[in-house]
Amino acid sequence: MIKAGSLFYAIVISLIIAIVSSSLILFAYLTHIQFESFEINQRLQLNSDSGINLLLSRQSLVGINEAKTIDLFREGTDSVNLTRKSWGAYEVVISEAIFKNSSFIRMAQVGYYSDTSERYSLYLADEDRALGLCGRTVIKGLAYLPKQGAKRTYIEGENFVGRQLVQGNIKQSKRTIPVIRQEFIDNIQSVCRGQQITDSVVFIDNELSEDSLSNSFLLPTLVLNAGGPLRISSGFYSGNIVILSKQIIRIAPNATLENIIISAPKVIVEKGFIGNLQIFASDSVILEEDVTLSYPSVIGLLRDERSPVCAAIVLNKNDTVAGNIFAYKKETDVLKQAAITIDYKSMVYGQIYSSGHVDVKGTLYGSLMCTKILLKTSSSSYDNQLLNAVIDVSKLSTYFVGIDLVETSVVRRVVKWLN
Repeated sequence: MIKAGSLFYAIVISLIIAIVSSSLILFAYLTHIQFESFEINQRLQLNSDSGINLLLSRQSLVGINEAKTIDLFREGTDSVNLTRKSWGAYEVVISEAIFKNSSFIRMAQVGYYSDTSERYSLYLADEDRALGLCGRTVIKGLAYLPKQGAKRTYIEGENFVGRQLVQGNIKQSKRTIPVIRQEFIDNIQSVCRGQQITDSVVFIDNELSEDSLSNSFLLPTLVLNAGGPLRISSGFYSGNIVILSKQIIRIAPNATLENIIISAPKVIVEKGFIGNLQIFASDSVILEEDVTLSYPSVIGLLRDERSPVCAAIVLNKNDTVAGNIFAYKKETDVLKQAAITIDYKSMVYGQIYSSGHVDVKGTLYGSLMCTKILLKTSSSSYDNQLLNAVIDVSKLSTYFVGIDLVETSVVRRVVKWLN
């Protein structure tokens, strides 16, 4: 006869076995679900990356400011929604991968890449004048110079002290520098005039302060439009935001600006500001001392008929800009062209282009293309002279991705990934 205690123990053991078995079955099921979810996520991420690669390698696949759906494998299971948006001097590309009921989105800011073997330090138009070098001037890398080449000069009490005038190969430049693409000019001018933006427009007063605005590139562009002078005194502004003024915009050091566009006839960046943005103007862009614009920033000056003769981009002492700087006007008189000044102890990492003249007193790790070099000192001005300037393309990162001003590159690469 079985004792009651033995029956109780048997029931308890059976219950434990049932619980353990159920737990193992549930664990196996959840593991399967988790693994399947992981596989789907991996698949979506790979498909989304494939979409980005398609946009980079086949520019004609999707038009600018257009969207298109692609069946990746022509099986009806994996598709990507591809979008290209113009964003100032760059583009924003969006790839949304779709599989079953799941999706994954990748966004990137895209620019143009030039192979290191094609990079040059200086391209100076041939106006039948040699380039004079004095002081501790350094030009390192391939240089396109007038047929007269480079020569030693004596200016402001300083002679050239280097062993080699140009540390690199020298090729003869043409009479004129390559012209900026008209499509690029039209795009930037439409941004400056507010013609390109028809999404979400908010009219603002003469000051922005203590606001926090972040706008995704998946949403319509947010345009903050000031009719008169505007000062951005503080606050945080990030992403798909354009700030416009018909007169002047001042940017204070307490403001935090990330990846936005600023456009006005005149822009002044006040002393001590640190940020990452694109600035476009028609009259002038002035960076006061100790300003840092991190990569990938852009400063662009496109002169129009109303621009003053003295239109210029000016970098002052201890300024640092990583990205691209350009000044352009379709004008045969160089004196009426836009100018760029890189002052003492200022630093540029990237590319500089000017259809007019450039005054380089600081350091450029990258490339300079200009019609004329004009050195201005406290006592005089000198044509095609460099004094204690450094132009060294070898110090520019091999991963640097810039903008395609003059159709020198068809290789597009990601500048930065966007959230």
